[in-house]
Amino acid sequence: AYALLRTIPGVGPTVGAILLAEIGDIAWFTKFSQLRKLAGLDIIRVQTGKFAGQWRISKCGRGLLRWALYHAAMGVARTAAGRARLAALKAKRHGDRFAGFKAVVELAAKVLRVVWGVWRSGTPYDPRRAGGLQRQPR
Repeated sequence: AYALLRTIPGVGPTVGAILLAEIGDIAWFTKFSQLRKLAGLDIIRVQTGKFAGQWRISKCGRGLLRWALYHAAMGVARTAAGRARLAALKAKRHGDRFAGFKAVVELAAKVLRVVWGVWRSGTPYDPRRAGGLQRQPR
């Protein structure tokens, strides 16, 4: 699984090892939402009575996994396709002063979805199937 994860842009040796250690056996997760919840990247809203809070990530999962996904997202953002994706994510939140932070979290969730797909399928990363996350040339 480590060799498969290393084909994903933004996943280096340290991030790949952390993903393997924190996720464990990928077969335990039958749906992507279960893995997203483990990472603490699921979207929640605190509500009670007439009060309804803002939507945010739960942060109830594993902090080290979230840290690794953040760094993988920043690695993706260094590529040309990643910069374009990040700019598009920021543009859809025009006027929001936290648009940059929210875009990086959304990109981290996208990286997690790619990790889940690559690991479960057992096939190396293919940028045509992932919607534009390009591997940075070395």
